Amino acid sequence: MSKLYCLGELLIDFQSVGTAPLKDTRQFVKNAGGAPANVCVQAVKLGRQAAYLTQVGADAFGDFLCETLKNEGVDISHVLRNGNYDTSLAFVSFLPGGERQFSFYRRTAADLHFTAEDFKDVSFERGDVFEFGSVALKTPESIEAHISLIERAKAAGAAVCFDPNLRFNLWDDEDELRAVVNRFIPYADIIKVGRDELEFLSRGDAAQAAESLFTGDVKIVLLTDSDKGAELLTKDGLRCSHGGFRVNTVDTTGAGDSFFGGFIAGFMDSGCDYENADMQALLTFACKCGAFTTTRYGAIPAMGTKEEIDKAVK
Repeated sequence: MSKLYCLGELLIDFQSVGTAPLKDTRQFVKNAGGAPANVCVQAVKLGRQAAYLTQVGADAFGDFLCETLKNEGVDISHVLRNGNYDTSLAFVSFLPGGERQFSFYRRTAADLHFTAEDFKDVSFERGDVFEFGSVALKTPESIEAHISLIERAKAAGAAVCFDPNLRFNLWDDEDELRAVVNRFIPYADIIKVGRDELEFLSRGDAAQAAESLFTGDVKIVLLTDSDKGAELLTKDGLRCSHGGFRVNTVDTTGAGDSFFGGFIAGFMDSGCDYENADMQALLTFACKCGAFTTTRYGAIPAMGTKEEIDKAVK
């Protein structure tokens, strides 16, 4: 069976209880987080095999993260432990109106210091998928590790998926962030990007900029727009859209990751067939996954199986 490999950050999300600015929040709930990790778990819940590639500290937070992923059925044999660095932490508060406020603690983060050598035993096959984001693209060694794994995935015939998942408060220089993300876009076969993210990356209108993403190896662009739904564009000119599903939203954390995990799982079910896969059906189900996750609190705890999603989201 083909396998999904996700590379990137793995952190503790301390999410606020109630709605208030972060500085006024007194209680938090602890959950596992990190966008590629969320993608990984959603794919597993939909029946795919998946492995996570990262590094955490040799600390209690790292123990919790490894146990969480293992309990969700994720292969953690490539999750490294390093006592010289710390496990990443993030604090998230919910503001009135649904907005979120973040504060990250990553200056000594273990998931910024993995190397290409650390993952030399990862073996890709045709039909596999390799997925990554931009949060871990901060150090020379992590960038080298990403490039090495991308090249090996492509050489084996695996599909490469990229979700920039921009976190502006992790970067001192927005131009550097833009340059790093634009450097990695041509490596990807499939890109997921939010409309606001695309406007930042292109410095222009998202509708026109989406077409400009078809550079290098890019074959599919997924353009998301919060509760307004999503569009799918292909290099061959196909265009699909879905207006999203109306649900009782309580927490949007991880919704985009659930969307991407749902799309990737469906794409793998099709045999990663760019020409014959039912793109409209894949997009619709991805929107279902994202909508379902917003009806529960947290990211990983909120994600559902196909049966749960189909039953709850119509």
